[in-house]
Amino acid sequence: MSSSSCPSSPAGTVYRMTESKTWSRWVTPRAARDEPVHRWHLFPHSFTGHLVHALIDEWELDGQDAVLDPFAGAGTTLVAAKAKGIPGSGRDLSPLAVLISNVKAANVSRSRLASTRLRLRNPLMPSPSVVIARDYPPLVRRALPKGRLEAFDALAARIHHLDCPPSERDFFRLALISIIPCFSHAVANGGWLRWSNDGVADGTVEEAFNARVEMMLSDVPDNAAAGDGRDGGWTTSTADARMLPDSDETYTAVITSPPYPNRHDYTRVFGVELMFAFLDWEGNRALRYQSFHSHPEARPERPPADEYVAPGRLEQSIDHLKDARIRRMLRGYFLDMHLCLRELARVCRQNAKIALVLGNARYGGRAILVDEFTAELGERAGLACQEIRTVRWRGNSAQQMGKYGRLASRESVVLFEKR
Repeated sequence: MSSSSCPSSPAGTVYRMTESKTWSRWVTPRAARDEPVHRWHLFPHSFTGHLVHALIDEWELDGQDAVLDPFAGAGTTLVAAKAKGIPGSGRDLSPLAVLISNVKAANVSRSRLASTRLRLRNPLMPSPSVVIARDYPPLVRRALPKGRLEAFDALAARIHHLDCPPSERDFFRLALISIIPCFSHAVANGGWLRWSNDGVADGTVEEAFNARVEMMLSDVPDNAAAGDGRDGGWTTSTADARMLPDSDETYTAVITSPPYPNRHDYTRVFGVELMFAFLDWEGNRALRYQSFHSHPEARPERPPADEYVAPGRLEQSIDHLKDARIRRMLRGYFLDMHLCLRELARVCRQNAKIALVLGNARYGGRAILVDEFTAELGERAGLACQEIRTVRWRGNSAQQMGKYGRLASRESVVLFEKR
């Protein structure tokens, strides 16, 4: 690991800058695609359990500590902390993220799940003549045509009526939701959806569902005990990272990755899943508006922040941008980051360790130094920036590359300690 000094903030603080090539493969979801439990559902820009384990070891955490992930996403922090025996809690605004995180971290019995699965074995009738149990938004109907929605709906209804603990029911709900992209004509494309008739899975929804359940069951340990699914405290609840429900000085560590300011709107990327299983159109739009200001359509309601001072170099980084929506997004992003850091300072105990996985961005050929700006905001919130650890360099978009050439951006882990 190499080390150097990072440019100083306007306040004169110099941050320690290091580089770790070893960690580069741990800040993308690629390595987790074949890892038990983690592979059940992945989010774009997820980090891996290896990163969490490395930080737990580096910080020498044990069972007396408590870890928080305020952007729980696909539950990586909680699953990895559970494997190490470190109590953990997650928070997320997305009901999809809450479900994924809780299912992955649940204590469930493989034999119990296998028994419950037998009740779902009745043949499906994925015919357009089958009556759909609820009125799905147009996006879901268009994405799952020709009997596919009927098949998903029928199986979802049977899962809903299972007589079993909620943790087991959620296990099968996740299995069903996770195969939606295999049959959907709405395909994730960066931060948006595009329509395509290519690549739709062969076979029936029931066959794909059974295959997914089989894979997930193979990852559940043989000796896993049946319970309420939440034993040990590895739970995720719906909450806003800017307004955490936790008491003061609760946690000794935080490992998380806030959304990058890359215009990716995950209420669109996962719009089919969200509106199939959780939200109507209005509810999904409300989630979009309240989400972290990492995309132009966010317009969140925020707690007061009269003390907020924007990063010193932010305005000179965005003053050339003609698109007022992008300028507003970037200003809002760092206001949200301030609110999040303020909350982390509140809920963490003295000397708590905090790691934020962040990606810098480029707009109009100019760098937006998310990691350095975040370090500056953290210092003002009562955290001491110990290090900015560069772990990967990402190329700019094809559009930006064609206009400005190849300009790589840092992906970093910003490490703080609570003063």
